[in-house]
Amino acid sequence: MKSYRARLLLTIAAAVLLQLSGVQSQIVLAQSDPGAICVSTFADVNGNGMQEESETVLPGVNVNLATAGAIIATHIIAVDETQYCFENLLPGIYTLTFTDSPTYRTTTANQGTFALASGQSLTINSFGAVPVPLENLRAEVAAQVAADDEGDQPLETSTRLLLSTVASMMVMIFMIGMGAVILGISGSRRRR
Repeated sequence: MKSYRARLLLTIAAAVLLQLSGVQSQIVLAQSDPGAICVSTFADVNGNGMQEESETVLPGVNVNLATAGAIIATHIIAVDETQYCFENLLPGIYTLTFTDSPTYRTTTANQGTFALASGQSLTINSFGAVPVPLENLRAEVAAQVAADDEGDQPLETSTRLLLSTVASMMVMIFMIGMGAVILGISGSRRRR
């Protein structure tokens, strides 16, 4: 019985230390200067993949910002938005993806991965696409595009990071509990 308690305490202590070391590294990262990644779009009317002076913003393009394979922020480019910046980013590797849409045909790269240093502000080459007029779209796609609500806003980066931290702590607590249960079951079988 005493060895079971000792193993349980060691398991819990190890899990707590691992969790605290992760929290400590997040605190150190949070103390570095935040950076930004800025994006823009253009309606590539002539389809040559290069922005001409007469080619303006292509609104309605959804941009996803991901790190470690998880999307942490999204933004839909507005009509009057010449540039949008994902701000308050910690140093790291980020992937930008401009999502495909039936309302345009892509003429430039729609994805890129970038290393962001502390305090750095990256401006990414403009995403270009040839707009498809609404009358050329199938009726159901046109209705969906017309019904899109621009009032829906994604969560801010800080909110997403807070939610992911809380979720990871809950998973750690669950794993500690499962480890204790498994350890208790294996200990009771040995005593028999």
